[in-house]
Amino acid sequence: MTLRLQEARPGTSLITLLLFFCVGDTLPAEGYRNFNLPCLAPLLDQVDSEKPATVALSFLDGPWRGPEPRDDLGEVSFPITTTSPQAQDWFNQGVALLHNQANREAERSFRQALLLDPLHPMIFWGLAMANEQRPGRAELFARNALQRISNTTSDQEKKWIKILKDFYKLQTNPTADKPPSTSPGEHSEETYQLRIRNLENLALSDPGDLEAKAFLLRQLVLDLHRSDIQLTSYLSVDHLAADIYRRAPLHPASHYRIFLWLRENPEQARLHSNQSISASPGIHSSWRFAAEGWRAGGSQHEAIQLLKIALRIHHQEIQRHCTMPEGVENLSASYAALGETLIAMGRLDEARRIADTILKFPRTLSATGPSKEASSLTLLGRRLLSQTEIHAGRTQLVIDLFTNDPRFQPASNSPREIAQAAYWRGMALCALNRPDEAEPHARQIEAIIDKGHADSTVEKWKTGLRYFQELSQGKTLTECYFPPHFPDRPHVLAWQKITNQEMALKVAQTALQQSPRGLFSTALYCETNFQNGNLVPVSQAFDRTFRQNALRADKLIRAFPSLDKIAAALGLPGRWNLPSKKITLPILPEDPASTGPATWTPPIAPAWSLKDHTGKSFSLSDYKGRPVLLNFFLGVNCPFCLAQINKLRAFLPAFQKEGIEMVSISIDTIEALSRRMGGAERKTPEAQESFPFKVLADPDFSTFQKYGAFDHFENGPMHGTFLISSEGCVLWSDVGHQPFEHPRPLLEEAKRLISLEIARAQP
Repeated sequence: MTLRLQEARPGTSLITLLLFFCVGDTLPAEGYRNFNLPCLAPLLDQVDSEKPATVALSFLDGPWRGPEPRDDLGEVSFPITTTSPQAQDWFNQGVALLHNQANREAERSFRQALLLDPLHPMIFWGLAMANEQRPGRAELFARNALQRISNTTSDQEKKWIKILKDFYKLQTNPTADKPPSTSPGEHSEETYQLRIRNLENLALSDPGDLEAKAFLLRQLVLDLHRSDIQLTSYLSVDHLAADIYRRAPLHPASHYRIFLWLRENPEQARLHSNQSISASPGIHSSWRFAAEGWRAGGSQHEAIQLLKIALRIHHQEIQRHCTMPEGVENLSASYAALGETLIAMGRLDEARRIADTILKFPRTLSATGPSKEASSLTLLGRRLLSQTEIHAGRTQLVIDLFTNDPRFQPASNSPREIAQAAYWRGMALCALNRPDEAEPHARQIEAIIDKGHADSTVEKWKTGLRYFQELSQGKTLTECYFPPHFPDRPHVLAWQKITNQEMALKVAQTALQQSPRGLFSTALYCETNFQNGNLVPVSQAFDRTFRQNALRADKLIRAFPSLDKIAAALGLPGRWNLPSKKITLPILPEDPASTGPATWTPPIAPAWSLKDHTGKSFSLSDYKGRPVLLNFFLGVNCPFCLAQINKLRAFLPAFQKEGIEMVSISIDTIEALSRRMGGAERKTPEAQESFPFKVLADPDFSTFQKYGAFDHFENGPMHGTFLISSEGCVLWSDVGHQPFEHPRPLLEEAKRLISLEIARAQP
């Protein structure tokens, strides 16, 4: 029956699969709260995770790990009409996480509240807010919030839900599980403005409702940055923020003031940065937001220290939860901010180490290799290293990296990775005055767009490369475009080459505005103005801070010989660099190591000791010195698990050739394994053929839970595949309600990760 199901699976209907699980010798459907199934894999084959038809189906796409109670997120009090004090606590924590822009973590807290009060409409409101960047899911939760309004719902709660109703244009009496009738995520400027008016009316209706003001502030600032909804008065919005701060100094809305002033008045943004950390010291985002304020105000080295704390907190999360870097919320943003700031300040060696660390991360895999959906960190590492080498004057190396370096080879199934490689090679060729050679790369990006495989990022790469190619060819251009993430010096030189000093000055000035007091941007600004005889702006920019920053840069670039003439013209000594003062920030923790490790390393695999079908015990320590492929599955009678095991078994000799043993951990009891394998130590021939590796029993799911292969909200085990190093570290993992079935790319990834682990262990 298993083989027949495997053969029929691609075209099997959901009804057929459900009937299969209702009959026959299968596992009891225990544990899962919302489904009468021992394995949820067949459901996920039928579900659109971004536009799920029901609330229960939406939960299958995570999060799965339950939340932990936190007291380091700021102080929030948002009373709802629940009879469960614990549900109220989890709701408050979810709101605090919303203000800290940790949406995935917020959803965990709201899910926990929902377990305690399953019908409360405001908990569905919270779930909608936590999914605002996933509009199909958000609209589903908003509809359920509206549908669950009852006689016990307060008037103020009804107003909160009405804001969602108007924003998503919901009907007054919706059907709870009816799919959305319109395309989610499509909102006009009038819709955004209506939401602001509704929040204003909510705040006016109850002046004591602090959260009404906090969410009004939140929406004004987020709409400004995400949807370009302009403010008519920054000062009036700041007064709103100041009122919240006076009433609740530790409210996590503090960081909105940073982003309120980030573009308009960067010095104000910096002044409010400390409030963000004081309110929410335990979450990475508060440190990153504070760093944005310091960076915008020109205090780049101070921002670097704050960003390093943010990354320590990220690294701690990876270690504690034994997770993949790709699964950590906002990790990419924190690494990007640190890498970009290091580059801007001439600390290129550190930036190279950051990029190298990112490129060593394990990669989420699909049938044909690294997953196209999970390449953001890979793209970031390649981009940061490209920027670093161009700033270092090694532009040819960028071409060589994308041509020869295995770390830079794009996945064949990822249009974004292919387009990125074409973009950077083409831009580097143009910077080397070889624009005609960039033509095939520009056409490659255009072909990706023509096939409908592009997103907005790829479109920007195409525009940027075509612009810079034409500029480098000496064509007459009337407008200036800034190619994404490309260093500004080659851009300025291209305009100077065609003797358009006005555009060259514009590029240099914009670069300094985008990276205030940045070492490279300031040097470029001074050089460009000096060449045009503009000594006043040169003298203003070539100040004491710049001279100190130059001495903090890497030794190989701190001299800046191109600036010696400028220094002489300004009457400065030949050695114009100045010793820098020690950077001290009162908001830094006394012991930074207490927040987490400074660098990422693979997390330590949780220890386990389990028994096989004969009752003999085995433990992870038995495999010390040998890498292990650890497979968690839902029993010897789960057809989807057996399909996975069949695929893994076909590659078992190849894994063993690389020294990798395979061990499977099942939810079966020892007795159930014994019936399947045969009671003797030697398995039956049929069992040995099906399971030519250790199969261990974990009927209480304790090891499943240690490894995170457990859905705390559905209260049931999940599929999991883990690559454990010879030293007992998790090099790679895949966890979910669907089994991982791509052993070929996993084998290649295992070779890469094991070689990196060996290199790390060497002195």
